[in-house]
Amino acid sequence: MSEVARILAFASVVLMAISFAIWSNRLRGPLLERLDGQRASNAAPATLAITLLMVAFGISAVAAVLAIGGWIAP
Repeated sequence: MSEVARILAFASVVLMAISFAIWSNRLRGPLLERLDGQRASNAAPATLAITLLMVAFGISAVAAVLAIGGWIAP
């Protein structure tokens, strides 16, 4: 059970790193120009980053429950 928890924790870390990379790239990226000449940001990368972060949070919660279960019932 602890090995599965470690694998899930690693997957969660990878997803968090990808989410951070998408989010930081969005901050540096160019703003979109609207037809009326105003500037607007692209919300799609931010939505993807938030979704990946929430999935990573869920996976890490499952990993934590499995790790605690491994401590209680070795």
